[in-house]
Amino acid sequence: MRILIQIKAVFIAFFLFVFVVTPACIIALPFGLHRRIKIVSPAWKFCQTMVLRIVCHMKIDIAEDHRSEHLKVSPPPGLYISNHQSYIDIPFITSMYQVPPIMKKEVLYIPVIGQVGWISGGLPVSRSSGGSRRKVFTETRHRLVDQNIGMQVYPEGTRSKTTHPKSFEEIKKTLLVFAFNEKIPVIPTSIYGTRGVLNSNGMINPGRHAGIIVHKEILPQNFATADDFAKACWNKVLEGYDQMRAKLAPLNGES
Repeated sequence: MRILIQIKAVFIAFFLFVFVVTPACIIALPFGLHRRIKIVSPAWKFCQTMVLRIVCHMKIDIAEDHRSEHLKVSPPPGLYISNHQSYIDIPFITSMYQVPPIMKKEVLYIPVIGQVGWISGGLPVSRSSGGSRRKVFTETRHRLVDQNIGMQVYPEGTRSKTTHPKSFEEIKKTLLVFAFNEKIPVIPTSIYGTRGVLNSNGMINPGRHAGIIVHKEILPQNFATADDFAKACWNKVLEGYDQMRAKLAPLNGES
């Protein structure tokens, strides 16, 4: 039965990316980034919502968006941050808002997914290359400050190896400090339950309870220092995670 679920999942995911997202990206390709994001966003939202519900068979018990209404536009301005525990975090976030992410360069080499991600505004970075990181930082600054385009990043750098998000001392704070200095709002997102959707062999565990909370934006001008601001942003991520864990962990058979 699990093999059949897996085969069906691969087929549906392939169909969605090839016949929903890819055509939208082809149409959007000749346009500038602002227009491209507006064109591809509805396709991404539909595709990723279907991936979660039909492909992954997730039970999304919590899906909250507390942003101010003026931020619920495409492309939404601001720096979006989230904890990161699974590949499933990507469709989970995209089902709530469509913001170009800073992504691993390796994603570019995944057929179809890498190409549509790049067209949709994703910024590939090689974490082992200082030059690549500097280039991505410069482009991120250009988008946030000059183009007023939102960007999404995982301050943990990569998926957390433990069940709980990394502590404030362990995360990468460069963009949070930049947001403070440039008076750019940060929108924290908390995710819970995605770690168990796929097992160690990549097989789907259907029926996983999960949740996502998009918190209200945090404004730099309300803080005296960059460290206070960055800490408040990350603590909001942790607060939402702990809130969902208390409710959903028992449903997933976790302590």
